[in-house]
Amino acid sequence: MGPRAAIFCHNGLGDGIVTLVLPNNLHLNGWKVQVYQNTIGSMQNWFPHLPVLPYPPLEELSHILHSYDYFFVVQNDTDPFVLKLIEEGKRRFPERLKVIYLYPSKHIVNERYYADCLTDPTLPVAENMRLLSEKVLHLPKLTKSCGLIPPEGLTHRKFPKRVVIHPTSGRETRNWPKEKFVKLALHLESQGYEPLFIPGERHLDDWKELPTRTFPTLDALARFLYESGYLIGNDSGPAHLASSLGVPTLTICRRKALANLWAPSFCRGVVVTPSSWIPNIRGLRLRDRYWKKFITVEMAKRAFARLASFG
Repeated sequence: MGPRAAIFCHNGLGDGIVTLVLPNNLHLNGWKVQVYQNTIGSMQNWFPHLPVLPYPPLEELSHILHSYDYFFVVQNDTDPFVLKLIEEGKRRFPERLKVIYLYPSKHIVNERYYADCLTDPTLPVAENMRLLSEKVLHLPKLTKSCGLIPPEGLTHRKFPKRVVIHPTSGRETRNWPKEKFVKLALHLESQGYEPLFIPGERHLDDWKELPTRTFPTLDALARFLYESGYLIGNDSGPAHLASSLGVPTLTICRRKALANLWAPSFCRGVVVTPSSWIPNIRGLRLRDRYWKKFITVEMAKRAFARLASFG
């Protein structure tokens, strides 16, 4: 049996999906892995070979530190468990605990433990997880897959004209305006597509007058996405899930640097960002402040046409 490894991911849906590339590579090379993440465990049946547990309480830190040979920890300044785990792990066995930094800045190279992961912020997180496996861990078998295995009875993209639109996200600042999503949906409908909105649970009342769908579990959402033709959305978890299932995505993102690292990347996709010609100098940040205005419905229409032209 290979080394025992614990992987501590950020807790968002998208964060969990893209970070699974690392444990999937470890598993492929004979490691025994345990993933800690608070969201994706509810779709464990899609990756039975990569067991997921919720984050343990801080009181269990000592037990955790004695349970594994290696630790891979996505850095998180707001999580007391992560901060203590890094502090204690680096004090006791610095070579066995790797800190992974995932944020879109050239200054990432100045982080204290940057050499642990060598993240390239110009590449998608999934590709960075593969490169970590290759360049740092020197694993002989490599993949960029996160290891999802569809349950029996499903047909991939069974409904090719169904366009799932996820118009919300964990942060309001990431959300393209509702009226623009509605105009885009009406355009798609006129082109013979079947747009359907899947807003986040806390946003349901804002979208109740439109065709919407809710899901009791992540497993149910994954099954629905797997049989859909496309997904359109903000920079959010369902887009990463769709991409990992081989469903083409159109992502609307406020900043190109953010999209380089965090846009869905498991299969073909198109990302729409504000034009780089719009000034974004420090102190003004016009592109960041007014990105919702700068990304027009026409831009999204053209982007979807490009995406659909690939088949």
